[in-house]
Amino acid sequence: MSLSRYLQTPEFLNSIPGKSPDELKSIILDKGNEWFRNNESETNRIRHNLVQFGFHPDTLITKVQEHVILHYYEKLLPLSDSPEFFHSFLKSHVDCTSAVKQLESSISDGKGIIVALAHFGAVEFVVPSLAAFSLPLNAVLRFTTEHLSAQAHRRAKLMNESGLFGSINFIEIGKPGTPVAMHMAAALRRKEILVSVFDEKTEYSKPVTIFGKKVSGGAGLDRIARFANTPTDIFTAFMTRNENGTYTLDLKKIEHQNSVQKMFDELETIVKEITEQWYFLHEEIPFLF
Repeated sequence: MSLSRYLQTPEFLNSIPGKSPDELKSIILDKGNEWFRNNESETNRIRHNLVQFGFHPDTLITKVQEHVILHYYEKLLPLSDSPEFFHSFLKSHVDCTSAVKQLESSISDGKGIIVALAHFGAVEFVVPSLAAFSLPLNAVLRFTTEHLSAQAHRRAKLMNESGLFGSINFIEIGKPGTPVAMHMAAALRRKEILVSVFDEKTEYSKPVTIFGKKVSGGAGLDRIARFANTPTDIFTAFMTRNENGTYTLDLKKIEHQNSVQKMFDELETIVKEITEQWYFLHEEIPFLF
């Protein structure tokens, strides 16, 4: 069983409500560390990926594992309490003031917006943090289970009904009857924000370079921008975890020409500074040899 499924069983998801952030974090760290102890091949995969990118694994493996697990704490925290609680948590813990100003400026200019995410840091907080400012959001994602999908939709509905969050339109990859590319392009034509990951391999990905290695990435976001055929601003977004338990969202605007490689250039820059928060290191990275 993958770490994702191990931490997101229906039984565990149903046990989350009522737990404080500290309680939930402690439980998930314990469960995640137990999973890594029982799955040595997963530790070996992290070691392999670190070596492939030129890092020294012995000084990083434990830190990478911790940050991989924290990703699931951040993913599941909204299920622990009311929308009012989550809104208060985000407002007091996440600094996205600069990012919101950049996005509001693009909206004022009549632009569609691509917010390109990597498997880095507290990526799960990006969408709800922006929703707390009632920005027009469309999130492209793939739920690992139907149960989690249903819970996420219910939670987003409750958050919106609280009056504290704007609506979040989910565009679900792999969901039968969902023309994903059409929905993504439509969001840009509506001059809304399209949030999607760029460091995944899809049939529309292309070869790019990061740390001197060729990988397949982009997930077709450059194609979506062309297909939408509307003025669009493209940003990379990285939500970093700070040592004091807070988070900071940084956006970098990039040009359309060679945009996918520029996304990976920005990723390389931040991974050099905070390697352990690149949780993609525990995945099967699409190396191209």
